[in-house]
Amino acid sequence: MANTSFTKDQETIVLKILAYKPHQYYEILQVTKSSDETEIKKSYRKLAIKLHPDKNSHPRADEAFKYVNKAWGILSDPSKKKIFDQTGSDPDSRFSGYGNSSGSSATTSGASPFGNGFGGFQGGGGAHPFEDDIFNLFFGGPGRGAGGPTFSFGGNGFTFQSFGDSPFGGQQQFQQRRPRNQQQQQQQQRQQAQQPQAEPSLMETLRQLFPILLIILVPLLSALFSDSSSSVPDYSFIKSNQFNVQRQTPRYNIPYYVSNNFDTTKKLSDKQLKNFDSKVENIYVQDKRSRCSREQIYKNEMIEEAQGWFSTDFEKLKQAESLPMPNCQALRDLNLI
Repeated sequence: MANTSFTKDQETIVLKILAYKPHQYYEILQVTKSSDETEIKKSYRKLAIKLHPDKNSHPRADEAFKYVNKAWGILSDPSKKKIFDQTGSDPDSRFSGYGNSSGSSATTSGASPFGNGFGGFQGGGGAHPFEDDIFNLFFGGPGRGAGGPTFSFGGNGFTFQSFGDSPFGGQQQFQQRRPRNQQQQQQQQRQQAQQPQAEPSLMETLRQLFPILLIILVPLLSALFSDSSSSVPDYSFIKSNQFNVQRQTPRYNIPYYVSNNFDTTKKLSDKQLKNFDSKVENIYVQDKRSRCSREQIYKNEMIEEAQGWFSTDFEKLKQAESLPMPNCQALRDLNLI
């Protein structure tokens, strides 16, 4: 008996993917040509989890899963994606660039009077080479006169050429030639695949490094433009024998502790004391932001490891999603994130 334990949503996503043609890679991954690498990767993982046969019990889930993996294999490879965008055909196919995107070919059933043995006529260009060459053969045109129209029979390397004005008079000649169009196409694909990827620009590199630089530079700049160390008393965010007098920061009421002789030894004015409280608060917030950033990076790495290329470790994914992040939680309690 067929397995009917799948849900309506599982059936919907499977049938939606299978409704596309196998080479409609952007539609299958639900992205566009303008989507960047991160968007494509995110969409692929989302679909892969929904369609994986271990998670989706629909009888055609495996077929839809293969569609998604094929689309990812093309769009995640810059050279293959470039070829597909230019030709609309499968870069992995031996005959890519010969009308794969339109879903039709000159060799379809009934297209050639010679059947599949010759694979149809292929002319020298134009949207309909067979019709163009037949027209030139009977009514003259670009191929009339010395040279005459030329027909290539499939991929076997033979060419038929007619000389003279009569379509069946004069001389006919068979000659073998190399499949020029196919050879040029394959050579172009090899050249595109061998082209080195463009080096990222300086501005792009700085843009990517900006969050890290910000985390490093803010505390340094804060220390450089603060009051001299002689006017800054010692403090701690943890109560101890040395620091046992509690104070609070002005904006977020963050508790911290100073020594018993804090007032008598430092003799700070009201303005200096207020600046000191504000500085302690800024240091606390920046420290929490830095630690929260590291927690988020670690969590993302765990999720990346759990979501493999072809399968997902759901137990590990669950652990990553439930990973405690105390520093981020501290910022949430202060409504800072």
